[in-house]
Amino acid sequence: MKKANRMKMVLSLSLASVLVLSACGKTAETVETETPGASTQPVQTEAPVESAKASAEPVKLLFAVNGEGPTYELYKKMIQSYEDKHPNVTIETQAITQDYSTAILTRIAGGNAPDVFWMSNESVISYAARSALLELNPYDGKYFKKDDFMENALSAYTLNDKIYGLPGDSAGNLLFYNKEIFDKAKVPYPTANISWADLEKLAKQLTIKEGNTVSQFGYATDIDWFYWMPFLAMAGGSILDETGTKSVVNSPENAKAFNFIRDLMVKDHVAPTMAELKTTPGSQLFQTGKAAMYFGGAWNISSTFRQENLKWDMVSPPMDVNKGNVLGLGGFAIAKNTKHPDEAAEFLSYFSGEEAQTIKMEGGFAGSPTVKSLISSPVATKGFENPFDTTIHLSEIGESLKVAVTAPKSAHWSEVSTEMAKNLELFWLNKQDIGTTLKIVDEKISAILQNK
Repeated sequence: MKKANRMKMVLSLSLASVLVLSACGKTAETVETETPGASTQPVQTEAPVESAKASAEPVKLLFAVNGEGPTYELYKKMIQSYEDKHPNVTIETQAITQDYSTAILTRIAGGNAPDVFWMSNESVISYAARSALLELNPYDGKYFKKDDFMENALSAYTLNDKIYGLPGDSAGNLLFYNKEIFDKAKVPYPTANISWADLEKLAKQLTIKEGNTVSQFGYATDIDWFYWMPFLAMAGGSILDETGTKSVVNSPENAKAFNFIRDLMVKDHVAPTMAELKTTPGSQLFQTGKAAMYFGGAWNISSTFRQENLKWDMVSPPMDVNKGNVLGLGGFAIAKNTKHPDEAAEFLSYFSGEEAQTIKMEGGFAGSPTVKSLISSPVATKGFENPFDTTIHLSEIGESLKVAVTAPKSAHWSEVSTEMAKNLELFWLNKQDIGTTLKIVDEKISAILQNK
């Protein structure tokens, strides 16, 4: 699937929930060009990083974000808090509501990039290749501490040991289950990191068929790389090597993972097929009580699944030889040619740090923090609270993120994911075996990476 599709599943769905969406400060502006709280007392752990001793001269920073989503008011509070502490600094925000990445790249090429801007972890290598990003290592220990962030989150913004951005929030997948369906069938609830074999067993037990017609699926997911890549990681596979320059997709581990997913859909038909998912997404099947379990994004908690008549809970994703998940990230970077690098670095560090993330999470933002001190704290799940059920195991959200991988670090990832989606289609439809599929995909990816 192309990157845009994935971002619509993760970011676009998360306009109401998960990744960073918008911002505003003393001055705000909206540019029609990808739409890709409450007051709080910040949690204090270690001694705070040194506060900026920047010039007292008035400074204006242009801050660009990808759209005006429901986090607008939360961002206002975060920026206001920063400006209150730095009266000489004005944050002028610009919400780019269409073709965000294209707009930022165009401005980078024109030498007029915003001082600070939102950046997906998938864009880091592309922007860095254009020498567009300010290296943040000199500010580690001055305005932020790299050890304060989840290692997998910060690593996604780091290339060759150089930090080019800071992660502001995250999202991953969970295994949701319908408690009423399980109770009615007198089947025990799934446990965290359930084995593939046990997951398959539960799916078979909870599927209801009338002839060839399935009235209730035991399991459902959606077919996008964000949902199947965790299974590759669980089996010990991956798509590209650690350098992001070589395809390793044609492996026994990946074949095992893809076959497991398709067997549930086609061989056993305890999960909806590709054709059925095109008609009704897996999340909708779960929402309407037509699937006993659903593997998908945490953002569903605050939107699709937050309803009085849906009794559900969740656990961390299944596992095979490894635990596995995928981490979607929203973060921030600084333009290399900013005229105010010190002030921009301090603002970026604040906006991605513990205090600002606390304001955002306590305000109801339905995403997860990226700083270690907040991952297991009550504030981390504030935006996921369900007014209809206070017994949901929200702590599973943070646990599921600790083992998550991120999208491969490749400037060609968008092309690679698009090519994979195209060539996996026949496999999902049971018209091509996995050996043939992975051989073709491997050749296509290799050609992309070699610019053939």
